[in-house]
Amino acid sequence: MMPASYSFRRAMKPISKRKSAKNKRSRHKLGARMFKNRLSSNGVIDYWKEKAYTVGYQQAVHEDIEREDTDPHIKLNESWNRWYHSVRPLPWEIYHAAASKFVEGHRKHSGIYLGNAVLLPTDKRVAAIVLVMNEKDTILQLLEQLHRLPLHEIIFVVNGSTDESFEMIRNQSKAIIVHYKQALGHDVGRAVGAKLADSDILLFLDGDVPILAEHLVPFIDAIEQGSDIALNDISPLIGMFSKRDYVTIVKEFINRSMGRADLEANSLTAVPHAIKKEAAQIIGYANLSVPPKAQVIALEKGFKINAPASVDVISKNRLRARNVGLQNAVSDLIIGDHIEALKTAFDLKGSRLSFSDQIRQRQLTKV
Repeated sequence: MMPASYSFRRAMKPISKRKSAKNKRSRHKLGARMFKNRLSSNGVIDYWKEKAYTVGYQQAVHEDIEREDTDPHIKLNESWNRWYHSVRPLPWEIYHAAASKFVEGHRKHSGIYLGNAVLLPTDKRVAAIVLVMNEKDTILQLLEQLHRLPLHEIIFVVNGSTDESFEMIRNQSKAIIVHYKQALGHDVGRAVGAKLADSDILLFLDGDVPILAEHLVPFIDAIEQGSDIALNDISPLIGMFSKRDYVTIVKEFINRSMGRADLEANSLTAVPHAIKKEAAQIIGYANLSVPPKAQVIALEKGFKINAPASVDVISKNRLRARNVGLQNAVSDLIIGDHIEALKTAFDLKGSRLSFSDQIRQRQLTKV
């Protein structure tokens, strides 16, 4: 008779082989499934690219895009929306791939070259409002991206600049330039630009943070879909509560005070953001110069506010003498704006804001 230990080892060997073979097959199946999903995803993108190219070519056959009274880029965007509104919504990766092919197909027939143009999912008039103060190192990059969009207006509010920012914008763009020799204040330019704009959707940017045109599209689309204000979702960028600065903490407190904890620390103080022109009028242009106050007013009026996309403007924020350090002039200014916003919230909602009194049982007693 064979030793028990020997029989045990012999009996276990085939089982081990069977398990190994089974695991190997499972890994092969998983790898095949992942490859199939990639093929499927690529196949979907290829389908929409081919479809958009064909539609773009066909649109060019039947349209006069060279009308002298219309910017070719805006006219092309109108053509895109005539088709896109029948198939929307598409995920942004597919959207931009399809829009690029639509431009290519249109150019194939029309012969009009618009470079790497980006199309917007709206026929509404869109204005970009840009605050500029000594931004000669970044302003051309920002202009390059804005020129990729079919904007009806680009308004630069240049204030307190001592460098060549004004001349660079004037030489490289047909934008409207509002030039103040003196510094207006941190956000006053936004109020000036919003009042001057004649468009339906207002997109706000700062001259020191160039942003890819593709990354601006979701904010405009949010307004197109019915939002009144579309904020930059900075929440994924700010980390744990214990590591947040005073500005981030007070931003979140404002939202919680107004019953919108879901907005976290997202605020009108951060670009990019978009506002419906009608909403800006109701909020009041002067109030836009104090962004958190404008946000409190918008929330109290029940405006639809969301944060459709996240653009990293924190790590890209230009370091200056006034915004460096835990407590600096810019952070003090922003915190001061939020204190003003809190005063507005108290005036609108009462001393407890949105917080119910659940602990104390207060009763009036006669003495």
